[in-house]
Amino acid sequence: MTKPTFAQHWAGEDRRLPYWEAGAGETIVAIVDGEPLPTRAHALLAERRRVIVFAMTADAGTPQEAARHIGATLAALGVERVALLGEGAGAAAALWLALAPPAEIGSVVLAAPDGLPDQAFRGMQLPALVLCGTKDGSDTGGRYRTLLPDCHFMFVYDAGRAIGAERPQALAFIALEFFERRDLFLVSRESGMTFP
Repeated sequence: MTKPTFAQHWAGEDRRLPYWEAGAGETIVAIVDGEPLPTRAHALLAERRRVIVFAMTADAGTPQEAARHIGATLAALGVERVALLGEGAGAAAALWLALAPPAEIGSVVLAAPDGLPDQAFRGMQLPALVLCGTKDGSDTGGRYRTLLPDCHFMFVYDAGRAIGAERPQALAFIALEFFERRDLFLVSRESGMTFP
């Protein structure tokens, strides 16, 4: 299989929000913080789907502002249906986007979400999966888990906060399974499970 090649673009009127695009088929929108981008996990996802990766840079503004820019970009691209992947600080922007979507959103995966969840997220009625690494000592994932109404929770073995960098195959596999199967994805809502 040919390795996907990501092309870089800029979102927003002031072009402050960089994004990368590769792959074909149904669209996954990943909102991430960190460098370098896109990651190996994004490349693995792009082997099976169209992947658009947005970076939460210092110029992106608040998560709500970034979500508005991303929504406008998706509308300009003619994207009608997406699955959302929010990583780290990008998790909050993904949830704001899910609350006021420009397109139909199937489901949301949050990988090692960062920061306190906003109470407004209680209104999100989409299936969500929160992933936390077994080496991540924070309780942020648990806070998102208890706040989101239709939330599953899963641990990724041998990973810390940077699940996509530390376990790219695991992140890509789990995200695709959840995007394709949504509520049929069998993960205990009570205790979670460990991915090998």
